Amino acid sequence: MNFRKSRKKRGGVLVEAVLSSCFFLPIIVFIILGILQVAHAYVIGVNMTEASQLAARALSDEYTRDPGIVKNVDRQQLILNRIRIPGMVTSAEQFQIPEGGWHIAPFPRSVTVTCTYVPGLGEPPLPRFPNPDPLGIAKRVCIRSSATVPLFQYW
Repeated sequence: MNFRKSRKKRGGVLVEAVLSSCFFLPIIVFIILGILQVAHAYVIGVNMTEASQLAARALSDEYTRDPGIVKNVDRQQLILNRIRIPGMVTSAEQFQIPEGGWHIAPFPRSVTVTCTYVPGLGEPPLPRFPNPDPLGIAKRVCIRSSATVPLFQYW
């Protein structure tokens, strides 16, 4: 008699464990996927910051050689074309010097550059983010970073 009750209890515990895992397992999987997506966004953001700093420094260095670069968009594009971070920055189209980005009138002089992650741009094309996109937020996500570097001029 005790043997039958013990068996029924074990069967009930097994059913309860299966049902609870069916409920909690998908939640745990979505939490893990969310953490991975946030980590990937952070890595992209760090790389956009690095690229914008590199671009601003390169433009600042060129300004020390020739202050005329402020108005020469073609030369600016040549400098920005040299900056690449594999899998993150593949095109000069990702860079932008915002309105008032060249601050040269009074001191302190500076240049500001913005770098944006644009999926599908460049060669090879940048991967979509987020990928996979179960929530459909890819069109609303924009990862962008700016950097400002002082301009020095040696006479």
